Amino acid sequence: MAGRDIAAVPRYAAVQIWIHWLTALVIVGMIAAGLTMTRIGPGALTNALYELHKSFGLVVVGLVILRLVARAVHGAPAHAPMPGWQLLAARISHGALYLLLVVVPLSGWAATSACCAPVNLFWSVEMTLPVARGFEVARPIFAVHNYAAYLLAFVVLVHAGAALQHHWLRRDDTLARMTGGRPRRVGLTRG
Repeated sequence: MAGRDIAAVPRYAAVQIWIHWLTALVIVGMIAAGLTMTRIGPGALTNALYELHKSFGLVVVGLVILRLVARAVHGAPAHAPMPGWQLLAARISHGALYLLLVVVPLSGWAATSACCAPVNLFWSVEMTLPVARGFEVARPIFAVHNYAAYLLAFVVLVHAGAALQHHWLRRDDTLARMTGGRPRRVGLTRG
């Protein structure tokens, strides 16, 4: 005998799902580029990685703005039932993600504008911020950028781990809300 489906899982809007995964892809690439470019020594590859890192940092700023607009327009689905401490942890981690997705690229943009102007979007459009110039100005801003980037990487890992924990251990539809996937079938009976 066929079972029944649970009610449709409330999902994020398609535009929110696309922005989420595009942001995730860019952030993973940014972390990889950032770690690589600071370790391989001078050369054409290093210069290209720095330029791509700066450009994609500017892309992240745009994605965060789009994400906030999409959230204001579409809202967010309710969380799956979970213990209060997990709900609090989810809210804190989401808040930290949003904050770090602003702090990391803006601090990198400001520091690079101070030390290494011009800042160009993909080698074409100049987007240098009007900040004081010099390595003395840039150095503490780069420190903020670097520490915040490591913290962002950590929070992203925690976020991904929590999503996988919900999917594989709790077996709820938390991950399906952001993948556009099908809800899990429950209540199956065999005849």
